[in-house]
Amino acid sequence: MKFFILAAVLSLGLNAMAATPTVNEKALKTFKTIFAHAKNVQWSTTANYNEASFRSGSVTTRAVIDNNGALIRTIRYYKENLLPPNILYKVKKRYDGKEIYGITEVTSADGTNYHIILRDSRNIYKVLADNGGSLMQTAKFKRGDI
Repeated sequence: MKFFILAAVLSLGLNAMAATPTVNEKALKTFKTIFAHAKNVQWSTTANYNEASFRSGSVTTRAVIDNNGALIRTIRYYKENLLPPNILYKVKKRYDGKEIYGITEVTSADGTNYHIILRDSRNIYKVLADNGGSLMQTAKFKRGDI
């Protein structure tokens, strides 16, 4: 029985050590340069990419950096107070009376897009916005939480 317990403890310890990702040095250097104030950083890696999930103030962020140290994409999650004013104005004007529930900002080489979730007393709306403030409703759902 003692042998079984010792084997289980060793196995769990080895699995925990194997689960810790090895982050590419160039990616780590880029991350530390750009996101110096990141808190609670958690890494995951693949053969070509390194992804960091972290908090910076009230914003939760994911950053994908390749093994050459190039920033590929950032994904930020936040509330309406951080949405650029030109986009906030257009959303508030077009969707008057609807609450902005959450925003996912995706920035890559193609530019920045904002995936905005709005809701009212009956529905949830998914809206896509670009930097110029162009809006496109991509989905509408009946709320199931009321």
